Amino acid sequence: MRLPIMCWDLRTPQRSHEGNVMDVDSVTTPATPASKLRPPRVRHVELTREDLLSDPKILQAEVLAICAPAGYGKTTLAIQWASRADRSTIWLTLDEADNDPVVLMSSVLAGARHAGFDLPSPAESLTSSEPAFTRRVLTDFRQVIGRLAEPVTVVLDDVHVIDDAQCRRILSALVDELPIGSQLALVGRSLNGATLPLWRGQGRVVDITGPDLQFDTDLTRSALGQFTEMPVSDAVAEMVQTTTQGWPVAVFLMSERPAGISSAVAAPGPGAIDEFIETEILQPMPEEVRRFVCETAALGVVNADLAEYATGTVGAAHMLGTQITTVLIQRTVDGWYGYHPLMRECATGIMSRDAPDRLREIFSRAARWHLQNGHSDTAAQYALTSGDWPTMGEVIWPAARLSLLRGSTRTVQTWLARAGDIAVMRVPQLSLTAAWTGLATGDFGQTLRYARSTVEAMPDGWQDDLSTTDIAPHLALLLAVTGYGLDGAAEAADLAGRAWDTVHAEDPIQALAAVITGLNRALIGDPGAQSALKQASALARSTGIPSSEVESLALLGLVQMADGQDTAGCDSIQEATTSYAFHDLDEMISTTGVLRMAHVASTVFRGRVADTHTAIEALHQVRPALESAFPWFRPLCGGVLAFAAVRTGDTNGYREYATWCEDSRAPEAGLCRRLLARAEHEFAVASPLQQLSPAELRVWELLKSRMTLSEIADQLFLSRETVKSHTVSIYRKLGVASRRQAQDLAESWG
Repeated sequence: MRLPIMCWDLRTPQRSHEGNVMDVDSVTTPATPASKLRPPRVRHVELTREDLLSDPKILQAEVLAICAPAGYGKTTLAIQWASRADRSTIWLTLDEADNDPVVLMSSVLAGARHAGFDLPSPAESLTSSEPAFTRRVLTDFRQVIGRLAEPVTVVLDDVHVIDDAQCRRILSALVDELPIGSQLALVGRSLNGATLPLWRGQGRVVDITGPDLQFDTDLTRSALGQFTEMPVSDAVAEMVQTTTQGWPVAVFLMSERPAGISSAVAAPGPGAIDEFIETEILQPMPEEVRRFVCETAALGVVNADLAEYATGTVGAAHMLGTQITTVLIQRTVDGWYGYHPLMRECATGIMSRDAPDRLREIFSRAARWHLQNGHSDTAAQYALTSGDWPTMGEVIWPAARLSLLRGSTRTVQTWLARAGDIAVMRVPQLSLTAAWTGLATGDFGQTLRYARSTVEAMPDGWQDDLSTTDIAPHLALLLAVTGYGLDGAAEAADLAGRAWDTVHAEDPIQALAAVITGLNRALIGDPGAQSALKQASALARSTGIPSSEVESLALLGLVQMADGQDTAGCDSIQEATTSYAFHDLDEMISTTGVLRMAHVASTVFRGRVADTHTAIEALHQVRPALESAFPWFRPLCGGVLAFAAVRTGDTNGYREYATWCEDSRAPEAGLCRRLLARAEHEFAVASPLQQLSPAELRVWELLKSRMTLSEIADQLFLSRETVKSHTVSIYRKLGVASRRQAQDLAESWG
């Protein structure tokens, strides 16, 4: 026989047309409505949960504890569980009035009489006054229950209304005095009114909770098919399962949408589900609890500390612990509580309607709490959801700089898109975020636009005192690395150094500050460049900032090579390459460009010509974008590529790349000039002219002109035969056969 299940608690209070069932003493005890003494009526298509009802442990449980939020089918499961027992059933649906020991005892006795048991009247009038309750009334109640002549099934529904200590003693007495072989089901959104821990310790309890009652995809599909009396596709079942997360009443209500299930999934919106949550879950709560639940549910996932910080509720831990089974909330791990997405959506809708300013405040405070606790991505999401510009500025820049430093550029781009360009332009922290994001992704137009916007919002004289605002040192670093508004590398080095000194020791941008300081010191030939870059590498590694680690090591390698420490330089660049690959930083265009430039130098010094050609091609792919962003990038590339050209025999390339460095304002002691000097030396060493003697070199210089051998002899005060002898030797050493070929060779060398 298939038994019905899933009434979802979707019942309206029933008025009894049979009058009231009078208790044992109608004069001294209240009457019990007959509607409380029978199971509620099921109002729709029923679904059997054989997965639960076929479990022997559940069927044979002495005490079955069914505890779950509203809409999980607790009551209907209890109906079917009781119907499978071959014995009489006492049913009692509790209400707030039963949180009184006198009312509860009379209700239990009325339920027994309604089930056909002829129990005697208590010898004493029912009272909750002490010591009469303990000495006489409770003892008398035990004796009356003990008069039950045969095993019985008892179902107490809505036990969550019980929190009175004397009522808990009554329930304990009931369980203890039932005849051997009896079974009891306690059903409710919480079961704090029963002494379950003791009974569990005695091995008498089988628990069924929300996760046990929620549908999996197969049950959702089966339920939808029965509710709609139509075939349900796998895709629709998956969509409904994702939306409802197996909450049975939501599955049913979505099937009731006039436009069909698919429309309910596509746009659930306010409707029957929200109405159910508001009326069945939220409205019965005390005002203080309801407000707390709405405010925390709007956040979705909370712990006690966050809940107290965001809502200002003292004792949030107790509140969460008390409400965990009475609303759509589940405890996860480490003290965190997660609300059902539909509960969160409903709570957000209610607050948007009734208290929008308070909702913004809750989101803003949650954003700050998450930022303080190191949850940068979550903090940014709450800040954006709040829609409050000051909060967005306060939260997003600290969150974004950490994300950018770790290579998550797309994440930050998404945040900026959600914030909107108007907010980005008007909030200095957001415009600074956008400028740095453009720099990381190679969009110099964006960098320039938002850097200008940020600078315009700063107070006068901010560069003289970088402690004036929180973002001043961060903006100073942006200017120092881009050269925006500065007069050369010397000013950039000074500004970067002061910014580094100003940045807080725990600021994740400190490593980048050291990188930019070391870079600018290298560009002007400051001997402290190596030290700064080594510090940057150590800081980046200790704080988990891979982009700064890669940049510092790559630049350090170039400085070491310029200083003649080729092996150390190659090792630094190899370390940078390994870190870059491990942390997958290919979205960081600036980091990529610096590393590729250093990689060219590394392949050159290691003598890998084929690898050098590949490295040069890779550098040229990102070079144009970075040249427009960084004034130092092209000259530095010039020094590196000129050296590579000499090693690979690209004479024309050597001349072109050398001009990139020579045409810049780089000082002679600067990094690019020192790299070029090594290239020039290599070029000179590699030239065949190095084979010529000083006398032959003097003849060679005149051979390039139109002078005859006799004129050359006269010019050098030599005999014609001596000049001719030098000429033959020159041709042999240069590998040419005539003066014409020698002149062509000279032209090719420039």
